[in-house]
Amino acid sequence: MELSFVDTLLVAVVGMVVVFFGLVVLILLINLMQALTSNLGKKEEASAAPAAPVAAPVVAAPVADVVKPLVSADTKVTPAKIDDQTVAVLTAAIAAIRGEGYPFNIRRIVRVNKAQ
Repeated sequence: MELSFVDTLLVAVVGMVVVFFGLVVLILLINLMQALTSNLGKKEEASAAPAAPVAAPVVAAPVADVVKPLVSADTKVTPAKIDDQTVAVLTAAIAAIRGEGYPFNIRRIVRVNKAQ
C-alpha cells in the first residue's frame, strides 16, 4: 500500500499533535504535583511551629529617625567585643528580616551604652 502526499502529511500532523498534547499533559501533572507538595510543606511547618499571635505590620522608619534617639550627646559608642557566634546570630536575624534578594554587608557592630 502506497501513501499519498496528503496521507503522509496527515500522519505527520497527527504525530505532532499527539506529542504536543503529551507535553501539555506532563506540564499540567508537574504543576499539580508542585502545588500538592508545596501545600504539604506549609502544613508541616505550620503544625510543627506553635501558634503565635500575629504581630502588627512593621513600618520602616528612616534610619536617621531610629538612630538619632540612640545616639545623643550623653551616649558613648564603644567598639564591641563580640564573639563569632553572636555575629552569626545578628547576621541571621538581619537576613530573616530583610528577606531574600536584599544583599547586605555588616561592616561593624557597635554597642550603644547610655551614660547614666
